[in-house]
Amino acid sequence: METGYSIYSEFDIEQHKKKYVNYLEVLVEQDGRIVYAVPSHQEKAVALACEKLGVTRRELLDMCPREYYFDYMNWLLMISGAIALWNDQCMAPAATRKQVGSIRRLKMAGLYKGAVPLITERNEGTINA
Repeated sequence: METGYSIYSEFDIEQHKKKYVNYLEVLVEQDGRIVYAVPSHQEKAVALACEKLGVTRRELLDMCPREYYFDYMNWLLMISGAIALWNDQCMAPAATRKQVGSIRRLKMAGLYKGAVPLITERNEGTINA
């Protein structure tokens, strides 16, 4: 069992840089907090959305509009308010000032090499279900 820093730890830029090379799989929450995408981006987004809305996984699945059945990840990010990041890619249906700030910090640290999304307004708490 690993006892040091890992993807199960709270995200820390300096610790991440020491431990991982060319690896970034995180979500950036609306408040700018960076969390590892464990076990995957989709599953972490599901957990964040369930927590935010106070619903079960089944209830969340039932909320998904038919037009998002083949774009589920995008819908999850809209509902959870998170942004998904990989080494050089970003999936951001919308972005807050704090999220953009966190992404810029990752970029300046050399961890993220993709485009930084524009700050957009969100209708927080709205679900088009």
